[in-house]
Parts: sequence; structure tokens; C-alpha cells
Amino acid sequence: MYLNIKNGLVHSIIVFITLTLLIACGSDSSSYTEQPKLKATEPELLYGKTGDEKLHEELEAIRTQYNMPALAAFIVSSDALLEMDVSGYRISGQPTLVTTEDRWSIGSFTKSITATVASRLVEQGLISLESDVLEIFPELSGKIKPEYEHLTLRDLLSMTSGLKRDLDSMFTGQWHMDQRSMTEQRYSWTIELLNTEPETTKGTFLYSNAGYVLAGHMLERVTGQSWEALVAQEIVIPLEMNLIDFGTASFMDPDNQPSGHQIRDGQWHAITAADRVSLPKVIGPAGTINTNLHDLSLYLQAHLSGAMGKGNIVSTDSYAHMHSPVSESYGLGWILKENNQFHHNGFTGSFYLDNLIIPEENIALLAVTNGSTTQAREAVEQAIAVMLERYNAQ
Repeated sequence: MYLNIKNGLVHSIIVFITLTLLIACGSDSSSYTEQPKLKATEPELLYGKTGDEKLHEELEAIRTQYNMPALAAFIVSSDALLEMDVSGYRISGQPTLVTTEDRWSIGSFTKSITATVASRLVEQGLISLESDVLEIFPELSGKIKPEYEHLTLRDLLSMTSGLKRDLDSMFTGQWHMDQRSMTEQRYSWTIELLNTEPETTKGTFLYSNAGYVLAGHMLERVTGQSWEALVAQEIVIPLEMNLIDFGTASFMDPDNQPSGHQIRDGQWHAITAADRVSLPKVIGPAGTINTNLHDLSLYLQAHLSGAMGKGNIVSTDSYAHMHSPVSESYGLGWILKENNQFHHNGFTGSFYLDNLIIPEENIALLAVTNGSTTQAREAVEQAIAVMLERYNAQ
């Protein structure tokens, strides 16, 4: 999966274009790749109701309409899985079907997990939301831009740091070839980032993948553990999840996991490590987690329950901090909507995921597909809308 710069201009162009798409997590995906053709007719959606064992039929209708390789979805209450199902294929054009145990890349939905890890560490007294760069990295005094010395963990988690969206070095391939430990790489990332020019004024919302890597590294510094180890210790174990991994699952287990897809020459192309278009693992806190539907359901249940005033892996106060606006529509790792609803989507360039937590209804919904394009977003949104219709029909 490492980039080989010596392979020439063609690979450089592919890397530049693809990484530009990948790091667009959490934003509009309308121009990510060319679009596959929609089916000629609208899907016949019968909706039904939650629990009638017909969610698969609805997902298959949506998947077919939007011409996606696969589509998966579930709805939970704060204490129960209400329904979960999948439709389609691990690799477009091949016969192996996806299963409810398969792992999906979740892109920028990872940011909510990073914010939750941070909240756990705040409660343990290891760091504060007001801890700033020089408090955590005192040796950087005089070695970074003065305006960044007092950026806080809250600034970074709320996207109000003023830092640029992404490092320019993301497009050079250097991070793919770097063989140092993740903490060493993220320290180098931190120094480079804190010597870039501000993109906007501090306090102004600007979506920043780069800033989330810095936030993750602050957590690494105060604990002496990698961000990956912290996710396992602070999220996976207390929620009794089965598996969270980092990177693209199908690269490590191509025979048993869904491949992400991009459109090439009007057809779905299953992405493999040979395509050399994956995100470098250094940006983990911003978007490299993969996991299965079961684990995602447990994680959404925790946040739904927390939003309803029931503490679990963090206190109700910590959940309130994450789910409340710092800027107009962003909290700490969550995008805020009307009526106290919230979500965070994720786009990797070959997977798309979105979700919706509705505390007043005691439900949370999630859908994911293994393809890019605007149609991926529309298929996921349609799946969530259909599950809402089914839930309301009970």
C-alpha cells in the first residue's frame, strides 16, 4: 500500500486526485468521481415497518436504483438493535455477497470516536479541553508560529483552530513511505502543521483533517500510547465491541471483506492496495477506522443513550459537551442538526457512510455503501429515510 514516487507522473497524478477526494470527509461529495448510470425506473419501496424482516428488500431496491455495489444499514434504540441488514456484493461484478459481519471503512465518522476518546481522558484528569499546544508540547516554544502556541484541545476538536484543512505533504507520498511509529510520525506532522499559515482566524469554523491529527497526537503525548491503542482501550473494550481496525479492511483480508469502489471508464473498479490510493495511517484520528455494523451499533447506542441523559462510557456532561455547538453547527466531533439531532458522515473516496441520532425518538440510524460518487450519498440518505418511515409505521 506504500507509494512509489519513482513510478512517475501517472502515479503522482492518481495519488493527488484520490487523496484530494479522500480528505474531503464530512463535506459535499457531489464532484468526487464520475457517476454510474442510474437504473431507468424508480425503486418500488414498500417501506413496511420495523421488525417485519423486509429491510433487506428495501435496501436491495435502493442499491439497485442507485447502482451501488453494496448497501448496509441498521436502526437502534438506546438499549436494543431494532433491525439490521445488508444488500449487494463485496466486489462489483463478483458473486460474493456482503454480510452483517463485514467491515466497512467509516472515514470521518472516526472524528467522533477521537472526540469520545478525548472525553474519556478528560474525565480521567489526563488532559483538559482547555489544554493548549505549549502545555502538551513545551519543547515547541519558539519553534512554531506564535499564534498556535495556545490552541486548545477544544479548538481542534471543534474545528475552530484556524488551521488549514490538510497538509500539503499529504499529496507527496512521504507519509505512505514513512516507516516510523505512528506517534513519531504524528509528532513530525504536528511540527509541520504548526508552522503553516493560518487558513482563517481562530474561533471561525473550518473543517480540518490536519487539526484532528494534532488533537489525536495530544492524546498520545499525555498517555504515552498511540491513538490506535487508545481507541482500543477507551472505546472498544468498555463498549464490549468486537473489532476496530485501522486502514482498509479489504487490503488486509481481500477474500473476506468488502472492497471500496470508484468509477473508472463508466464501470465500478474495486480498489486494491495496488491502486496506491489509500490514506496514510498517520491521519488515523481524522478518518482511518474500519469496523462492522455490530460495533457501530454499540457505539451509536452509547451516544444516543448519553444524549438522553444516561451516562455510560463517559458522563452525561461529557456527552453534552460533544453534542452541543461550539460553532454554529459543529460540536466536538459531531455535526449538529435541528431539533437536537446530530450525525457525522464519512467519505474515503471509495466508501460512504452517514448516520442520524434522534434522542427525542430514542433511535439512531446508520447506512454505509462501498462506492463513491454523489449516488453513494443519495443511496445512503435514502436508506436512512426508509428506515425512518419503517420505524414510524409501527
